[in-house]
Amino acid sequence: MKTMNKNIKMEFSQQTFGFEQSNQQNLKQEVLAFIDAEIADKDKVTFDQVANHFCIQPDRWTKPLIRCVVKCLLKDDEIHFIIAGKKFLSENIKTSFFDSAGVQSKLQKIDNCRIVNTHLSEPVRWRSIEIIKPAVIEESVLLKAQHLGQKLFATDIPLCQNNLCRNLRVHLRMWRGDLATFQKIANAGDYPGVNKIKKCIDLLNELLNVHDPSKFIETFLTNKGKLSDAYSNFVILNNFYKNHVHIWDELIQAVAVFEPNRMLLEKNPDVNKALEAVYKILKNPEPYSMIKEIKGLIATVKVANDPIIEEQIASAKALAVERIEKKIDKLVKVLDEKNANSDTRNKMLFPLQTGKKKINMASNFQSITDYLEDAIDQFDNAMEILR
Repeated sequence: MKTMNKNIKMEFSQQTFGFEQSNQQNLKQEVLAFIDAEIADKDKVTFDQVANHFCIQPDRWTKPLIRCVVKCLLKDDEIHFIIAGKKFLSENIKTSFFDSAGVQSKLQKIDNCRIVNTHLSEPVRWRSIEIIKPAVIEESVLLKAQHLGQKLFATDIPLCQNNLCRNLRVHLRMWRGDLATFQKIANAGDYPGVNKIKKCIDLLNELLNVHDPSKFIETFLTNKGKLSDAYSNFVILNNFYKNHVHIWDELIQAVAVFEPNRMLLEKNPDVNKALEAVYKILKNPEPYSMIKEIKGLIATVKVANDPIIEEQIASAKALAVERIEKKIDKLVKVLDEKNANSDTRNKMLFPLQTGKKKINMASNFQSITDYLEDAIDQFDNAMEILR
């Protein structure tokens, strides 16, 4: 009777890539890097997504090659599968005729191997194969990361490695999304926190660019101090940009109105004091504790500035009306020379007379300027017609 070969195994066969060993390793690392990145950024990846990604490089990758690489990653326990809610890893697929497992366990492993091979061999099933990373981080490290995450995000954080990583990354991406919105506002004008926003975003990018779970957890804990500082800054920035930025907008607009009359306003001691406080807040890199003072300070300066503006508007109106009246006089003279009839005279003069009325009713400098320019254009058009 022949002796049975003790090395025979009931599992999917060891396949080779047809390349040197170093190239085999490079291919595995390339696929693993993509899997890590997809899980890190999208919280989940399927074999279908892996195959589709690498198949766009047909000169380097074929579906059989991709399937072979992924099988090897599974055999080497660098990835696990989840199919129909059940986890498949190297341990519950490998079996031999002479291992210590019972018959029922062997049959289960053989069945597991069949399920994995069936799903890998049929492209229609690829999207139902979820790829996850093995849990390799020590529980003590996970506990530290969990505690830090709960402190930073004020929410329950799961202890399971993959769920922990997913949860931490979700919250870090939420931070980064909010900060990116704040940055867009801050870069548009005189808003506080520009440097701190950038510093926080740089830190978050550094963390989120680490895709491997164990390295991510390690980097997360290594940056505990920076993350605590980022949290303190985020709380302040979040409160300002979500709750008080409209008050800051009022401050910017008020300063733009006050600035032309600054010399006149400074003559009044009380107004000058409020005005100095307004400018001080605007230039302060961390004005957050002073936000509550802004409305009162603006009101104090506004009481003195409004009469000045009213007087300036009245003067601007008078000058604009005077210019239009001169244009009307000139136009009337030309109409007289041309012996224009009443219809022509009304048609030519009406736009300028309307412009005068609009200017007298205007409430700001821009309207006065717009109405004056329109009246002058109407005058030029009339003169062109009458030539």
